[in-house]
Amino acid sequence: MLGVRVGLNDANKAWAAKRSITYPLLNDSRRQMTKAYGVLRDDRTMLENPQQIEDYWRTQRAWGVIEEGVRRYVKVTEPRTTGNCRMMRA
Repeated sequence: MLGVRVGLNDANKAWAAKRSITYPLLNDSRRQMTKAYGVLRDDRTMLENPQQIEDYWRTQRAWGVIEEGVRRYVKVTEPRTTGNCRMMRA
């Protein structure tokens, strides 16, 4: 099992440590993997709506099964929110 996050390495390490994640966490700061697997919000029309601007170029919270580079299954889930920090909407 592998995890993927779009943050920088140090931020990903801190995030994983805070949550006691023990599986490897891959860095996708260039957003190539998340785009390839269809969980990147990159629709430029989002930039026309002020309420969607902050979600543009972010990933959806998702998990999936990828076998030999082929996406077999992806499930997009509803994110949790913490305090005033708004997480991405699925």
